[in-house]
Order: sequence, then C-alpha cells, then structure tokens
Amino acid sequence: MSNEMPMLDCRSAMQQLWDYVDGELTAERMKAVERHLDECADCHPHADFAERFLAALHRTRDERSCPQDVRAKVMARLRDAGMNLT
Repeated sequence: MSNEMPMLDCRSAMQQLWDYVDGELTAERMKAVERHLDECADCHPHADFAERFLAALHRTRDERSCPQDVRAKVMARLRDAGMNLT
C-alpha cells in the first residue's frame, strides 16, 4: 500500500489554489496541489495568474501606502470603535 496521496481532481485543486499560492496548506496538501498543477494543462494557467496577481498586489501595496499619520488616525479610530488590532 502506498503512502502517496491520490491525485487531486481539478475542482479540488482550484478550491485550494489561493491557500496554495499563499503557502497556507499543510506540506502534504502543498505537494498534492503542486503535483496536480504540474500535470494539468487546464489548471496551471490559473495558478500562474494567482501568483502574478498576488505579486502585483503586494507591489502596489508597497508603492501606494498612505502616509503614516493617516494610518495612525485610522487605526486609532478603529481601536476606539472596539476593534482588536494586533
């Protein structure tokens, strides 16, 4: 009997795609999704898009952050409203 996880179908792989791209799956699940993406020509473009989208989002966040004083005021108002910000 093999310990290898069975091949994921497209639906299962796509349901886990964003967690995969974010690195939030267990090591076993990461390998299963990666294996599916390596072997599935239909799903691989979706993973490429997700990775490029998140990279662009991170770049934009770094380039267009608000001034520190505005951020401090917003955070203070959120705390005053009862939000637990860590």
